[in-house]
Order: sequence, then C-alpha cells, then structure tokens
Amino acid sequence: MKFLISNDDGVHAPGLLALYQALSTIAEVVVVAPSNEQSGCASALSISTPLYTHELASGFIAVNGSPADCVYLALHELYRHTRFDCVITGINSGANLGQDVLFSGTFGAALTAQLFGLPAIATSLVGGGIKGAGQEQASDYQMAAHEIVKLLTETPILDACKNLPYHVLNVNIPDVERADAIQGRKITTLSHSQIARPVHHVVDPRGRDAYWLSLRKRQRESSTENEDAQASEMTDEQAVTAGYISLSPVRLHHTPASTLDTLSALVL
Repeated sequence: MKFLISNDDGVHAPGLLALYQALSTIAEVVVVAPSNEQSGCASALSISTPLYTHELASGFIAVNGSPADCVYLALHELYRHTRFDCVITGINSGANLGQDVLFSGTFGAALTAQLFGLPAIATSLVGGGIKGAGQEQASDYQMAAHEIVKLLTETPILDACKNLPYHVLNVNIPDVERADAIQGRKITTLSHSQIARPVHHVVDPRGRDAYWLSLRKRQRESSTENEDAQASEMTDEQAVTAGYISLSPVRLHHTPASTLDTLSALVL
C-alpha cells in the first residue's frame, strides 16, 4: 500500500511524526505538509502566490502553503505518477468534532484528496496540545497512531472508503493513557455544540483593539452525556466522551432530494 499524509499543525508536529512511524510499518508513506502551523484554514488554496518546497533530512517535504495546497501539489506535481491507496491527515492536536470540520485544515486536506477521487481519512487526538503545557512529543500520539493502523488492518474500512465517493472519514480518538481504556469504535454523526465565546476582545500593548477567534465549546452537563452514551446512534462528541473512537463519514457536494423538492415548490 501507498499512503500520502499531511496535516495542519505543520511538518514538525509530533502527531504527524507518530502517524508516519506507525503507518510505515504497513505501507510506503509519503509526507507533504505545511512548513508552519495552518490550523483553521479549512480547504483554502494559494492561487495568488507561488508555492515553494523544501525536503527535510527525514524525507518529509515542507510546503509554504495550506494543508490543501500540500495535497493538491503532491497529487498533481510532486507525486503525479504515484497512485496512492489513501490520503490520511493528522494526527491533529485536539479534537475535530461537529461543525469544527468546516474550519479544520486537517479535514480540508482530506477533502481536497477526495475531490480527486482518492479515499481520505482525517484523524485527530481529542485533548491533544494539553499535555506538558503544549510541549508535546511524538510519544503522546503513539497510542492513537497504533489505533489508526489497527483500524486499517483489522477492519475493511479502507475498502469501504474506496466505494464511497465524495466522503471523508473523520476519525477522533479519545485521549487515554492506555489502549485498553478505549471502549471500542462507533460510527457516528457530526454533533453541533454552542461556542462558548466566539470572539475574545483584547487591547494590545500599543493600545489597539485586537480579536482572537475561538471555537471552544460550552461544557455539557455530565448527566446528559451519560444518557447520550446509551443512544443507538451517537454523535462524535458523545462517542469520544464515552471513551469510543468516533468514525464519522462526512459526505460532500450533497444536495438532499427533500431540499430540492421544497425549493422547487416555491414561486421564484
């Protein structure tokens, strides 16, 4: 097998290294990733400025662009004669749950691959970036990386993804100390949570107004979480809260027939 991997945390991110090391045990792996952090850039493409590449000693290729740029460039130029079995992005530092996939560069890179017909999986570690005051190591992601390998080797998920055009599989792995603390895997839907404080207004040292955008969610009641965990159809948030690996198939470019019927009935 041959995999292309990328991320939005940058080419030096420990989650990317852990994913590369784990996947290299089962496949040939190519890495093309942003030269610096690109979190929150979704599937943005650089169409008004040129891209430059730099090959690191590790063999990873760094690009001065977005995660989507990396995948686009890899598929159509850098490795245009290579047929990849799958594009896998991550492991993202922190969850990509619910509506966050709309902004995630990790998901955006996977989306770009899927637009060109390749199976795509976006992976995230819930709670990443917290350990050691954000000073993470690849070892913090090894358990999650091994779970991704197990998903690919112990289940037919890759074949299923190949038969689901315009779908990205969004995977969120709970941040636990040991693999045996994971309760299993759940196929989930995307959740929707209220953002606690979308914008943080501050005044910089020169007296200017400045604004930080935030996607941090409001805390849910624990009793509700426990009740939700018993539901037959779980959301991604409910699954990881209950200790499961969440697998959310996200379909792109989909216009529901019911929506077409509703709008077609309007007098426009």
